[in-house]
Amino acid sequence: MLSKEKRQLVAEILRRGGTLLAEPCPRCGGILVRYKGRTFCPNCDNINSIEDLEAKAEIRPAELKDIEDMIKQRLAAVLKNETDEEKASRIALNYANALKALRELGRKNEG
Repeated sequence: MLSKEKRQLVAEILRRGGTLLAEPCPRCGGILVRYKGRTFCPNCDNINSIEDLEAKAEIRPAELKDIEDMIKQRLAAVLKNETDEEKASRIALNYANALKALRELGRKNEG
């Protein structure tokens, strides 16, 4: 059971756009909350404030690298099967823009 403070924190996370998940925490059986792309257990992940949660919600450089690799792999797979050169060019440009945005996000997180 969550303490009053933890319940208030979860309520604030939900007000800010978080989602209460149906599945329980695999470690303690408590609730899981999804916020800014991350899933947290208010008990196990030692979340005591929105600031704690915001700090943990930032994308780490290793995750950015994984996302970049996935984008490159998907682009290669799509282009391998695309015979229309004009369409392939548009697709490649879209993926290039996604990679550029991802790299800018990485620089923003560093600074």
